[in-house]
Order: sequence, then structure tokens, then C-alpha cells
Amino acid sequence: MNKKFSFFIFASIIFVTFTVFSAAASSCTQRERIIKIGSQNVMTGDFRYYGQDQIISMNLAAKELAPVRIGGFDYKISVLSRDDEGNAEKSFLVSQELIQEGVAGVIGSAFNATTKAAIPNYLEYNIPLITTSAPGTDLNKAGSNFFRIIINNDQVIENVGSFILTEIKPEKIVLIDDGKEYSINFNVYLKEILGSDNAAGQIKSIKDYSLSPETEDFELLAENLLIDDVEMVFYCGDYSNLAKIMQTSKEIGITSAFLTEKLSMDQGILQLTDQQYLEGLMAVVPQPPSLAMFSENPRAIEFWRKYKDFAPEVKDTEIEEPGEFAAYAYDAFYLLIEAMKKANSALPEDYLSSLRDISYEGVTGKIEFDSNGNLKSPQSTIFIIKNGSWVRFQK
Repeated sequence: MNKKFSFFIFASIIFVTFTVFSAAASSCTQRERIIKIGSQNVMTGDFRYYGQDQIISMNLAAKELAPVRIGGFDYKISVLSRDDEGNAEKSFLVSQELIQEGVAGVIGSAFNATTKAAIPNYLEYNIPLITTSAPGTDLNKAGSNFFRIIINNDQVIENVGSFILTEIKPEKIVLIDDGKEYSINFNVYLKEILGSDNAAGQIKSIKDYSLSPETEDFELLAENLLIDDVEMVFYCGDYSNLAKIMQTSKEIGITSAFLTEKLSMDQGILQLTDQQYLEGLMAVVPQPPSLAMFSENPRAIEFWRKYKDFAPEVKDTEIEEPGEFAAYAYDAFYLLIEAMKKANSALPEDYLSSLRDISYEGVTGKIEFDSNGNLKSPQSTIFIIKNGSWVRFQK
């Protein structure tokens, strides 16, 4: 009887010990802290490289940052990728899915419409959404949870206006559009900037022309420019038309400076006419100096190297080198984690205000947000054609 009792006691001890250890192990598992960051972007179809580029950059940042210590605890980082197919309706559904997954922040979406469709869902749960590629000004005031780390469409034009007023300082200028909506709207706002009260004392005359490339008499346009006798001609549109305008203008002796924007800042223009006609052409490109062509920025170069080395490790991607928005996604990921650190919390409602007030020096430059979640003072880069090649502009 005693032997049976002793065996019973021994078995009970073993059972209790096993239960305690099991409970402890379970408790440890439950206490494992994970920050989930969502990547919402187009991952399939013709625009799949937007999403693939983003997911590589985010995973690279997560690998560098994890584990991260926030509020006295160590957290793992998990990147959850969802394909919104570049479709607004699908974007709305994807945002709901990521919310149910418990994401603490989201990077995306690629386009204006898909970003706009997702914002209300995330706003309901105070989840920050950072877009790295949607430039539309219709996203302004989209919600207190919305942030954008690229220059928006209005800021692109404002930077062109600022360059004209501070560097060129013309008294008379001609603006030419190519008859398309983008070009027309660009020049309408630029004219508003150049004609504002602050610029009124400087610019005496602003004249505009709308080009019809299919039927345009470029010689007649050049003759009008000669009569106008302006210090600067600004053209917004396709570079092939700009080459024709500049050739016909220079052939009749026009000495005006020519300025353009991103559409005409293209290596292809150098193949369309003789070097002498394009010499001195300037372009304002909506990229920060750290990322724009001919960059020698050490952080940008290091990011490019790390991205290339890391890209093969990310499944279901075809990209080997960083695309146009890769560095923005990388910076956006760091921003979210930095804001959590400052707030000592990974909860969206706790760190959202820290994200609004953040000042961060990233690969893309200095990042600070205005009241609408747009970048404060985003930079553009100026190029000029010298000796038949595009180079960085230096005054």
C-alpha cells in the first residue's frame, strides 16, 4: 500500500512539474512580442515592380532593425505583404484584411486612387499609412493618419517656380504647354506662382503658348518667341517637341534660356538634334539630390549596395536593383520604428503623434511632415546640358 502511495506521489510530482513547465513555455510563447508592418501595393500585372521593389526595401529594413527595443521590451518585426492589384476596390478590402491581421503601421499604396480608398479604414483604427509613390494633391487632408515621403504634384511646380525666381530672376518669361492636361495644369499653377504678389515686382511679363504638336508650325512659334524677346522659355511636355522648339529658335538667333521639367529631362533628347541647339537647357527634376542622377551621396550608394545584395533573398520578386521608390519605402519603414521608439509604444494610437512630429535624416534626405502629412520643404534637383551631356547644375 505504501509502495502504491509513494508511486502515486511520484507520478503526481512528475505531472505537476510537466504542467508547470508546459504553462511556463506557453506563457513565454504568449509573451513573444511582434510588430507587424503592412505592405499594401500592386504585386501582380504590369505594375508589379512597384510592390516588389517596396517589399524588398521593407524586408531589408526589418532585417537591419530587428529585434527592436521599445518601452523596455524586445520586439520581433514581421512584414505582411498584400496585393491590392492597383485597384481601388481591392485596396479597400486589403486594408480591412491588414487591420484584422493586427498591423501597427502600413506602407503603400502605389497610386493615388488606391491610397485614397484605403485611408478611411486605417484612420478608424489610428493606423498610420505612409505612401512612397502617390503624388496627388487630392490626398491632402485625407486624414490625420496619412503621410507622404515623396514630393507631391503641387510641390513639384512650386520648386520650379522657386528656381525661376531665385536663380534665373527673369523680367519676362514665356510658358509653353503641349496641349495635354498634365502640361496645361502644370503651367496654369506655375503662372499663378510667378504672377503672385511676392513675384510681381520681379517678373514684368508672363506670356503662354499652347502647342499642338501634330499641326504646329515650329518656325512660326520661334518667330513669336523672337518678338517676345524674353530671358527665359519654360516648356512642359515631351522632349521630342522641345528639341524642335529649341532648334528652330536657336536657328533664328534666339538667346533665351530654356528650362523644362521631368518629362523632357531625358537622355533621348540628345539624339534628336545637334548639340549646339540644346546647350544650356536646364531641367528641374522632382528627386532629392541624394537620389537623382549622378548622386555621390554615401548613404544612397550604401543603400543601393545593400539592396542588390539582399534582393535575391526575397521570394517571388524579379528585381535586382532598386527602383525609383525603393529608398522611400526603406526610409518609411525606419520612420515607423523610430516613431515607436520615441513614443515608447508600438501601439498606433500611442506613436501616431510622434510620427507627425518626427525629424529624421534618411537615404532620401531630411524628413519632416506638415499638418497635412506632406513633406516639409521637399527638394528637387537641377540639371543642365553642357558639352552635349546632362550634368548637375551649379550656379
